[in-house]
Amino acid sequence: MEYASDDYKTEKRLFVSGVNVTPDTATHKMQQTKLRFGKTNGIIAFHAIQSFKPGEVTPEIAHSVGVKLAKEIWGDRFEVVVATHLNKEHIHNHFVINSVSFVDGKKYYDNTANYNRMRKVSDRLCEEHNLSVIRNPKGKAKHYAEWYAENNGYPTIRGQVRDEIDEIIKMSYTMDIFWKTLKKRGYEIKDCRKYIAVKPTFAERYLRIDNLGERYTAEAIKQRISNARNGIKEFYAPTLDYNFWLKKYEPVKLKGFKALYYHYLYLFGRIRKRETPQRVSFYMRDELIKFERYQKQFRFLYDNDLETTEQLQNRKISAQAEIEELISKRKTIYGNPEKDNERSKINKRLEKLRKDVRMCKNIEVDSKRISERYKRALELEEDSKRENENKRKGIAYMTKNR
Repeated sequence: MEYASDDYKTEKRLFVSGVNVTPDTATHKMQQTKLRFGKTNGIIAFHAIQSFKPGEVTPEIAHSVGVKLAKEIWGDRFEVVVATHLNKEHIHNHFVINSVSFVDGKKYYDNTANYNRMRKVSDRLCEEHNLSVIRNPKGKAKHYAEWYAENNGYPTIRGQVRDEIDEIIKMSYTMDIFWKTLKKRGYEIKDCRKYIAVKPTFAERYLRIDNLGERYTAEAIKQRISNARNGIKEFYAPTLDYNFWLKKYEPVKLKGFKALYYHYLYLFGRIRKRETPQRVSFYMRDELIKFERYQKQFRFLYDNDLETTEQLQNRKISAQAEIEELISKRKTIYGNPEKDNERSKINKRLEKLRKDVRMCKNIEVDSKRISERYKRALELEEDSKRENENKRKGIAYMTKNR
């Protein structure tokens, strides 16, 4: 909800409306609806996006179309927040729909029929306002939590499962070995004839593997294993080199955040090369999938010479101040075709600044976890070395006294 109604993206919430709910109390009201019908588990809300051709629509018209769409599609049964974002080259509406109806407590059914209906209504409303229709037949609505995580660099359960399946495929010679390895890693497997579902230790529910993507159906996995066995290279997911880009950075010169991230990512490389004890690899298992996220954060810290919390805060505050100035400037040129180029430059700059602000916020949170995890990983490694040394001494003593 916070992302959809973000102040910077919606001109200080001027373009945020509610259907059957007020934006300021939407989160509380949606939770009350779930409590009233005893449906607090499962999907929290659904998320959808409506986009417009760049430069063709004003924020006011875009928001009006979005509200009309929300009322027609969901207005009779669901609470919806409509937020018009102006932070991209193309203006677009975000819809956050409560998963439970305030009328009868029934859950929203996210299927192809409902998605197609939304597209048709959106197209009709755009045509009524003489706006272009942006068609995207391959689009499909996602659960809001998953969409938010993917768009903000956070790992998702589905993403973790995909990564683990990719890794196991490379280790498997047959499908039987694949399933056995999956079970060894703590996965529960349910074969329902029509589909196969898996449940990792870090998830509460089963996931259908065919919903992970076309490369993760049972047939696709079987084919990928066969390809690997026969030496046919996959082009989908190139193996990450965890160390090549670290070579140009001198660890001796790094301090603060930069040193912390460098050593943490270097640990990732050692784990991938199987240079660490098994207990360290197992402890860091859920962190390995965040390599690219941490890599981007390290590059941001390095490129901007940020070593301390104070420097990071100053960087964020500076970016936020510039965002405010650019938003004010952009308001004065809306609806002026002669200023399209200037508006485009402002939008690009705003996009960059907002990414910087998000990056600073993510580093503030992630750096604390990284520090704790790195310290614990080193402790586990030392414990393992100590145990191995004691075993060697014990064997040597027994041999000597035979």
